[in-house]
Amino acid sequence: MKKATIAATIISLLLFQSCYKDLSTEASLEIPEISIEGIDNSLTIAFGQTISFTPTVTQEGRTEDDFEYLWEMDITPQAMSGRMELSTEKDLEMRISNTPSDKPYTISFKATDKITGLSKTVGCRLYVGSSLGEGLLVAHTRDNGATSEFDLVANEFLTWGYTGKVRYTRNLWSLTNEGTFEGNVNDMIEICDTDGGVFNENKILVGTDEHIIAIDPLTFKVKYMDGANFNNTSESSFQTTLFGHVGGYSSYAVVNGKLFGIICHIDNKFSAVAFSKEKKDVFGPHNIGNAMLDQGNLMAFNEEDGLFYNLAGWQIMNGALSEITSNFGFDTNGAKSIAGGGTKGNRPALLVRSADGKYHICIASFETVIPEVTHYQISDGDLDNMVAAAFCDNADLMYYTNGKEIYAVLMSGGKATTKKLSWKPASEDETVTDIFQYRQAWMGTHQYYLSDYEFPLATNRLQMVIVTYNEKTGEGKFYLRPYNVSTGLFTYKDNGSYGGFGKISSIAPLFK
Repeated sequence: MKKATIAATIISLLLFQSCYKDLSTEASLEIPEISIEGIDNSLTIAFGQTISFTPTVTQEGRTEDDFEYLWEMDITPQAMSGRMELSTEKDLEMRISNTPSDKPYTISFKATDKITGLSKTVGCRLYVGSSLGEGLLVAHTRDNGATSEFDLVANEFLTWGYTGKVRYTRNLWSLTNEGTFEGNVNDMIEICDTDGGVFNENKILVGTDEHIIAIDPLTFKVKYMDGANFNNTSESSFQTTLFGHVGGYSSYAVVNGKLFGIICHIDNKFSAVAFSKEKKDVFGPHNIGNAMLDQGNLMAFNEEDGLFYNLAGWQIMNGALSEITSNFGFDTNGAKSIAGGGTKGNRPALLVRSADGKYHICIASFETVIPEVTHYQISDGDLDNMVAAAFCDNADLMYYTNGKEIYAVLMSGGKATTKKLSWKPASEDETVTDIFQYRQAWMGTHQYYLSDYEFPLATNRLQMVIVTYNEKTGEGKFYLRPYNVSTGLFTYKDNGSYGGFGKISSIAPLFK
């Protein structure tokens, strides 16, 4: 969650013929051969992971203390000149942070007999893959949002073709960039776009209260910063609160409360979305709902005038938000939108609290010239204490949490029915801070639109991600729980919990 990790494959092989020097003056002197074992013939490792070599060096009449050792590595792939020294110890442990390349790096290990000067060298070829790989990218903080770090999680429920135990790639920012990441992460997304040729501008977008940052998924280094992500922007600050996909080729960002769009097969930078109202800072995570499949549609609620607006995905760079004139069936004056998403049938949805304190789910379908709208009033549960909500785009279903319990809201037959689920975090000290539907990163991108994506996971759109935080221990976690699209209940299957984070502020799936 291109998404789960940069793959690195190490194939161990002899790169050099054994080299022996007879430094004695006796031509008939026989020197036993040096043997090096324990360097595997084939290893697979991911970018950011730690690799360890513990070779065994033997020679008749010698111990391992009788040798000098040298590990070296290419500075650039497939270049024997300009090598760097890694270690002079027998055992090597290093974290893979090499720039991805389709050409191999070479790691060599040399053992030299201190007495005779006899030496032997073996080597490994290191192939570093072309992306971080598929999985969930987790942004978290350990100092109340002053700084953040990024970890990548890969396993069978998040990563196509993955087997084995869960793999954490920790501290990606500090591994590949100088200094610390300043600020709390508000939202993240990976998008794919073009420079006018091919889809070669994939980037991970990260939003904070001060910046919008595009990160190269090949190296996790900064690619574009702030204004470099936009066409002709006049913004001087870049408080970024939300990212999303709207249709097969369209994505959006909310910066300084304004809506910006990008059509990825046309451009690689954002343009402002036209909005006729004078007050511009009206958009945020609470009042945008979107359908992100096929052509896609975006719906927003403007609390300033109590009106709903929409925009088709294909118009997001050159169109304007239009008022939805259809009646949602309740008084919207003074109403507040508190959550957004999409439901079954590619329909944007918003959760709105009216001025009288009642809660309404508002859904719009844009298959006709005049949008068809549906309204459900929710009268039970604990919405007054809601901390997070999530719509499911493959069902008429919404989940929300008050921090301790999780509720499922089913919409059917013109009414909404709320169920309190029995699920609880592992510890009573954990508070639920977020909940969202798991979707592979390619959902809503040109990969879906082209209808030829070859790596769909069985868990795609069929499990919820539940984020928790334990104030006592300072640990953030997330849980993966499959759900039933018909009943809203979690299934008997448990896809695990994942921890070791600080307080989680955002999670984004990455491409395969």
